[in-house]
Amino acid sequence: MQILRPGPLHKQAYQILLTMLLEGEYQPGERLVETKLAEKLRVSRGTIREAIRMLIKDGLLTQSESAIYIYKPTLQDVIDLYKCREKLESLAAKLAAKNITKTLEKQINEVLVKSKKALVEEHPSKVVELNTQFHELIIRAARNKQLIGLLETIRTKSLYMRNNILRDYYMTSNRKNYIGEHEQIFKAIIEQDRIKAEEEMSKHIKNDLSAFYDFFEKKNVGECQCF
Repeated sequence: MQILRPGPLHKQAYQILLTMLLEGEYQPGERLVETKLAEKLRVSRGTIREAIRMLIKDGLLTQSESAIYIYKPTLQDVIDLYKCREKLESLAAKLAAKNITKTLEKQINEVLVKSKKALVEEHPSKVVELNTQFHELIIRAARNKQLIGLLETIRTKSLYMRNNILRDYYMTSNRKNYIGEHEQIFKAIIEQDRIKAEEEMSKHIKNDLSAFYDFFEKKNVGECQCF
């Protein structure tokens, strides 16, 4: 990847580094060296410093004195984030059952079709991408700006956790039924059953959290650290 001009260089550097983090190019806990990043992207250290500052704000980088490290989530971090997601996205599903448009209904249905295909063809990255699209379309369908804003604050960290911990786990028999859960949520939404939509989304996110527990247990990574 390389910086393209024109445009604010630090924002371009931020987007490139964000993509690298989400795609697992760096390992959680790995140290980042400012000079090496500047050389890699062919920009100044000041530009990299600004991009790093943005990623620290997102919670994807941490700083210990002068050293910068890739965020290494603990199991408790995952639990905390998913509890927030459960409450907020359940509300989004409930509101979507009232406010969804035909256009968004069609888009969600298309994502479900593509998700089944990606699962059959065993494309983990595509499965995660489509899973993210499903949730984001429902959030958009809620048509509540405050709710959308609140969920945006945890979106990046949620993506990071899914991409770096559960990317391959979605392909196992343990979570292949997640598409069926998506279908139940969608069915409740198009039937305008707000209570059912809320309940199905809550159950779905709790099941995702259970998948994290299973992952940690099978990896024998201890009570807190996931890597």
